[in-house]
Amino acid sequence: MTFSWYGLSWDEVRRDLEALDKPYAFQITYPRGKMETRGNLRVVRLRESEDRVDVILAHEKYSRCEHRPPNC
Repeated sequence: MTFSWYGLSWDEVRRDLEALDKPYAFQITYPRGKMETRGNLRVVRLRESEDRVDVILAHEKYSRCEHRPPNC
């Protein structure tokens, strides 16, 4: 069931998880260095046990910071 979630938008997966009525936790990963992230969050890793689902998310786009925006 969860294998079909890889690469999907977090908004879609979150709706599915809430419909399952199973507890879940998520963590957002960020690239190292001075990188600016943007775009949707996508599912990159899953761990499912009998009582919960752990989801790792990453932004679909990123670029090296050329200037100093607030999030770099």
